[in-house]
Amino acid sequence: MSRYFLTQQHDTRQKENRAYNEDLTIAFNISGKIGSKNDVLYVYDTHGVEQSRIRQVSYGILPRFQLLYHDKYVASIGFNFAGLGDIIFIRYLNWVVTGEITSGKYRIRHGRVKLLEVNPVSFPDGLYYQLDVTKDAQAPVHVAIAALLDRWGVKKNRSLLQLPTRATKYKYKMATRIN
Repeated sequence: MSRYFLTQQHDTRQKENRAYNEDLTIAFNISGKIGSKNDVLYVYDTHGVEQSRIRQVSYGILPRFQLLYHDKYVASIGFNFAGLGDIIFIRYLNWVVTGEITSGKYRIRHGRVKLLEVNPVSFPDGLYYQLDVTKDAQAPVHVAIAALLDRWGVKKNRSLLQLPTRATKYKYKMATRIN
């Protein structure tokens, strides 16, 4: 079991990110972007060798992604609407992501086996995600998925995915009325 720390990204213009080991040395570099079709998010090791890649194959409110590990297609990731929280299925690996993606607290499971647990932590230089990976060989894949969920969860307009409350319902009514 290994632990990594991934920097939270709150700036849409920032295209690079890093994942650190427990001793805060750089373990992986993440670069690329998502948001439109054929955008790619790359995960490199410290020597500059590509470990994994996530490619966006569709766009919209519920986009689809392809996960590649060492240039081999391994999975498909698709977002969906869920009633009691976020549930994301990673097809062909039979992994399920459950938890609160927008708050950064979620898990990846394969059946009853927990593969990854993510929790937000605060350091003096900023906010990070703590990634607890159970299988070290799968670390680049989990770092890529965590980077994707960070970028998708923070950058998307969350008001589209939430039910309107009394305050937001009034605000939306006023915004659509022509005076």
